[in-house]
Amino acid sequence: MKRALLLTYYLPPRQAIASVRAQHIVESLASHGWEVIPVVPQVGDVHYSPPVRTTGVVEFRSPVRRLLGVRSGQTTHERFHVEQGSALERPSWKQRVLEVGHRTLGFADGRLGWLGPGVRAVKELLQSERVDAIISTSPPVATHLVAARSHGNVPWIADLRDPWLRNDALGGGPILRAIDELLEGYAFQGAQALVTVSEPIAQGLRERYAHQRVYTIPNAFSSREWDPIPFVPPPKATFLHAGNLYRGLCNPLPFFEALAELIREGAVAESEVQVDLYGEPEGWLFAQADACGLSSVMTFHGRAPREEILRRERAASRLIIFVRNGVDERGTYTGKLFEYFGARRKILAVGGPAGRTVMDEALEETGAGQRLRDVAGLRAAIVDAVREWRSGSTAILSEEAVAPFEVAHFGDRYAHVLEQARWSG
Repeated sequence: MKRALLLTYYLPPRQAIASVRAQHIVESLASHGWEVIPVVPQVGDVHYSPPVRTTGVVEFRSPVRRLLGVRSGQTTHERFHVEQGSALERPSWKQRVLEVGHRTLGFADGRLGWLGPGVRAVKELLQSERVDAIISTSPPVATHLVAARSHGNVPWIADLRDPWLRNDALGGGPILRAIDELLEGYAFQGAQALVTVSEPIAQGLRERYAHQRVYTIPNAFSSREWDPIPFVPPPKATFLHAGNLYRGLCNPLPFFEALAELIREGAVAESEVQVDLYGEPEGWLFAQADACGLSSVMTFHGRAPREEILRRERAASRLIIFVRNGVDERGTYTGKLFEYFGARRKILAVGGPAGRTVMDEALEETGAGQRLRDVAGLRAAIVDAVREWRSGSTAILSEEAVAPFEVAHFGDRYAHVLEQARWSG
């Protein structure tokens, strides 16, 4: 059996949507004759089972927190009595100072923290074991920098779940972007191939790296993961969102306003609807819901085990994705989209950039739902969901509709890329 190392920060049992793609790389390539050995920095108290190899990692944020007197379990904002706020509000000077600090330390952790320990670990593995290929998946992009420094003559594939270079609020500003341009160019010159999740991102890579093979392999879902989870009729017309709102860069306000208007007008009764939100609890989100008068129909669940969330998704009327604005989002799928495909409940995507996006194409291809940016359109979509619930016919998508995004196709594509990289290496 051929052997590949997978350099990743995210892998089950670490609870994050980013862990899903890494898991699919490991599991789907096994049926194509590849043993994939994950190499993971030990972040937090996650306990991995063999064959996962763990390494040390340098965390720049930790000593700075200690220096500033931030206690364990306490946030920097709590330490200095500064409200975290949201991206929708103009920050105070104290908030700006803390944001610059967080961004700078996050930049260092995500690029340099694993460089020394990761390079040493990979080189030792290459010396002691047979390895036929290396895959690095980001973010964070430290995985690619480790691979660039350590892969030697072993074919290396760089996998990008999101663009390395961004033009939006997640891009870090002009100075950090300029550094990233240098780092990306340095790293990718030695890669055998680049893989990313959508054609627009792939096209940007082709323009910067004309000599590189660039492949598009979208994320996927595993039907086996969903097999034990039954469809349950929702007790109310239930709208569920699970995921990060990035301090308001994913803005739920248009959905909240549309629902609030319908309740005030009597088109929808409070007793008929339920909104379930899973993810980091954020003060601005509670305030936004209160301002719209929706506290009685909303439940903020915080973080929850993945299995619980999957069960709740199959018991929902609509699965909601709040989409970030910005030109980068035209070529970006959120990982939740593919999880929702597996749930086979209809999807309501809210917000995002003007113009056509890859998410729009996927929703249309599967018939899974629609993306709406205005309150009028969202009102109609909410009413449709409530009418379905009233009639006892909440929609279930067919297996055939979402089949193109099943993990088996993902594995076929990835195995092809690996074989191409081996023979051209």
